[in-house]
Amino acid sequence: MFAYKPLFLLASTAALFSGSVNAFTGRATWDSLGTTPCTPPSGVQCPLTDFRVALPADKFPTNDRCCATVHVSYQGHNIDVTFTDLFLAGAGSNNISLSHQAFALLAPLEEGQIFDVVWNL
Repeated sequence: MFAYKPLFLLASTAALFSGSVNAFTGRATWDSLGTTPCTPPSGVQCPLTDFRVALPADKFPTNDRCCATVHVSYQGHNIDVTFTDLFLAGAGSNNISLSHQAFALLAPLEEGQIFDVVWNL
């Protein structure tokens, strides 16, 4: 009877996590063109940080995820950034705009943009 308990726990945990992650793949840039501040419904400003991201505006119309931590991956490099801005130019896509400090952790700034970047909240 107890042999099934670990298996059930493992299956339950896998089901819990598999349904909670929405990963998106798109292009990342590091300029702030086409972005606007994201203010949560509470009106509280996001904490100041050099590691910021602007996410596609149409994916977050109510601003309820502003200030959330976003996980970004590119070619084996993984960083966490704060969702501080809406990327108006990214509407209709999965493209993001990173602060130059965050972008530099993934690729040289000279590249300007990188493709096949995976991000999730």
